[in-house]
Amino acid sequence: MTRFTKKQMLNELRTIFLFEADHILMGAGEEMAVRFIGFPPQEDREYCHSPHAEVDLGRFQITRSFDAGYEFAFRPSLLNTLGEHEVQDLSVFMLGTPKAGGGGETDRFMTPDGLCQMVADAVHARWKLEWDRYGQDLSTRELALLADMTEGAVRNALADKSESRLRAVPGSKNPVTVEHAEALRWLSGRRGFIASPSGPGEDRFLREHLQTLQSAEALGQLIGRRLWSSFGSPDKAPAALGWSLEKLDSWQRGTQTFNAEEARKLAEVFDLDVPLFVGKALEVTTRRDAVVSKGGEL
Repeated sequence: MTRFTKKQMLNELRTIFLFEADHILMGAGEEMAVRFIGFPPQEDREYCHSPHAEVDLGRFQITRSFDAGYEFAFRPSLLNTLGEHEVQDLSVFMLGTPKAGGGGETDRFMTPDGLCQMVADAVHARWKLEWDRYGQDLSTRELALLADMTEGAVRNALADKSESRLRAVPGSKNPVTVEHAEALRWLSGRRGFIASPSGPGEDRFLREHLQTLQSAEALGQLIGRRLWSSFGSPDKAPAALGWSLEKLDSWQRGTQTFNAEEARKLAEVFDLDVPLFVGKALEVTTRRDAVVSKGGEL
């Protein structure tokens, strides 16, 4: 199946907020609805028909959880972390979404095929699979979301009679479930499944992020994040590297003078591709220095 994009999910989230504005309009009046959504209703007195582009997602704190949740579920990386409370927030938010608009209108987000619903469910599935210490069973829907397959394809795998078939929990019905260890075994052989990396060297999305960095400041932000992961606290890094605090700080702020040996040492400490990191450090430092030499600002 073709994975939907984050942009498509966020547009659906805008639609959810329009339907929620309709409920507030009916329940508390126009003033409260405007305070919630940020603009007055259309002439038909229904928000659900408004263009979703009018909705400013920055007004709503759950937006960050959906943004991070999409990455956590479908682009697992050391860059993408999600707290247990955010996993719960996504599930609870979807449970509380409207069942109809102001005039009784319905929308896909109210169904299991809703993009936001699939993200919330996929987040919960990945959390259970790779982070939950209790090793909970997974449903066929959860396996399908993680494997980027249809639920019908998962059911076909359960019906397979070969030795490598997917085995359900005996007697499980409505929904059929699969034990944690069995789910992990089966998913590891699915082409569409992306396991969370155990370290930077296995993290393809971290590598992609490094490749796309365009400024010394952005590289410094990545260095700062990796310092926390590598040392537990950046305060311990200077001693471990044998550097002064000032030298390390210059790399974090993007003001360093390029030094290939220093860049190499950082790459090795962070378990990153050394040639890629050193080359990127040279690229962004050279770009920064060229701007400064022309009288520009960083």
